[in-house]
Amino acid sequence: MRIRHVTLQDQSSLNLTLSQLQDVTNALQIQLDRDFTPEWGVHAVVQALNQGENVPAKAWPMSILDQSEAGLGVHLDKNGKPFAEIQAGDDWSITASHEMLEMLVDPLGHKLRSDPDTDPASDGHQVQYLVEVGDPCEVFSYAVNGINVSDFITQEFYDTNAPAGTLFDFLGRLSQALDVPQGCYISWIDPEDGRWHQKQTDGSFITARAKANPKLSPRDQRDRAFGDDENRRRHDLLAIRRKYRPAAKKTAA
Repeated sequence: MRIRHVTLQDQSSLNLTLSQLQDVTNALQIQLDRDFTPEWGVHAVVQALNQGENVPAKAWPMSILDQSEAGLGVHLDKNGKPFAEIQAGDDWSITASHEMLEMLVDPLGHKLRSDPDTDPASDGHQVQYLVEVGDPCEVFSYAVNGINVSDFITQEFYDTNAPAGTLFDFLGRLSQALDVPQGCYISWIDPEDGRWHQKQTDGSFITARAKANPKLSPRDQRDRAFGDDENRRRHDLLAIRRKYRPAAKKTAA
């Protein structure tokens, strides 16, 4: 059994204490062991670090930042090691949970699932969805030991033939496969036009202007296809939750 090592470190003006970080990493560990690993089969140990403390060589770092140079979300460093950058602010623990779960399921950003195109303007032909376990349900959260963590999709989210009663996300907020409520989003590449498509947080559908670059990983293709401004909006989970949480009244606290 392969066990990943993930670290959490505050590099922001929040000035979080090690004890505060440990409260969150303890909740993240429980979420992983109790809720997430049984569904997705990934194992990890989560560790809190003091500001300035060196990240262990094989660990995947998560940093809480006021401003991100690489861009919020999950990325690869120059050596191909995953890392995540988290926006400082209210409910940052939900964002940390969201990014950690996505990083563990698809560290290299190359997992795709084939399913019908959900754009109403499409004929429903098969397209390739990028596997991001937090995005389709990112407005929903729940508490672990008083710490809010992110909802996540199940593997059945991509099963359009799933029987009645199937859970498509951990909290049971999604009503069917590929359900993406307001405040959430999903991305896919269409093999017919070679372009990335997306259902955005406001429910609209967009298509990238340029065709995807096959030399890049699917996640990097998607990020480049939609540009820096869209990437910033899409990864600003704090702003998204503030805007759309009132419409998502089933959110657990």
